[in-house]
Amino acid sequence: MYFDKNLRICLDPGHGGSDNGATWGCVEEDDINLSVGFYLQYELQLAGFQNIEMTREKDVYVALQRRVEIASCYDAELFISIHCDSFHDKKVHGQAAWVSNTASGNSFLIAGAINKEFAKRFPGHKKRGIHHADFTVLRQYRPAVLVECEFLSNPETRKFLKEPENQRGIALCVKNAVTWYAERQ
Repeated sequence: MYFDKNLRICLDPGHGGSDNGATWGCVEEDDINLSVGFYLQYELQLAGFQNIEMTREKDVYVALQRRVEIASCYDAELFISIHCDSFHDKKVHGQAAWVSNTASGNSFLIAGAINKEFAKRFPGHKKRGIHHADFTVLRQYRPAVLVECEFLSNPETRKFLKEPENQRGIALCVKNAVTWYAERQ
């Protein structure tokens, strides 16, 4: 099926630098996010997408508003923020996608496609569905989705997130969803 290989995509590996995000033991969220971001950039390029911008490509702090500005300056047509979740209850687990409280229909399309891809590739992981929030990176740019890859606070899913093949698998899920979305534009 044909898709627009010129779709401008902005990838946002969450946190970075002095903002590590969730930290459990020696595992810091910003490192996982950046790794998944690089895998996703690579997989999108392999699929033929030619216009991919990253909000950060190393372990540096990038303010939330700056992330939105990067996407706007790039004139991105799709914004994907990559994160890991955490919770005080270490038993909680699952994968989810977040959209803005005022999300466009296209944000829901890509979020739903990501959830479907997670269900196919990782059937043993709980699917937490699509959630709404007023996150800065979502409310100011559309279509946009924030992906929660799994919970760092859960010892089993933290082990899952640390494995490069699982990071690449997460990236493949998002790449498949983006390809599906691009085919329908």
